[in-house]
Amino acid sequence: MNGPGSDPRSSGIYRIIRVVFGADLVIGVALAAAGYWLWDRVEIWTAGLGLAAVGLLMLLLFPILMRRSGRPDINRN
Repeated sequence: MNGPGSDPRSSGIYRIIRVVFGADLVIGVALAAAGYWLWDRVEIWTAGLGLAAVGLLMLLLFPILMRRSGRPDINRN
């Protein structure tokens, strides 16, 4: 169990969330590539690029959000 002063990156849930966002990025790029080159469908590769963009954005923003700390005087019950 991680205490209040520990590094959030050592948490198991942190790693799982990072893997999910990374998979989102990879699946989005694969979908965009398949939609563009294999199926020649604009809506599929557009959706793939959107999915990849969301995955990349969350992959970049999540560590920043994890580093922020709340006020210690707030009761978190």
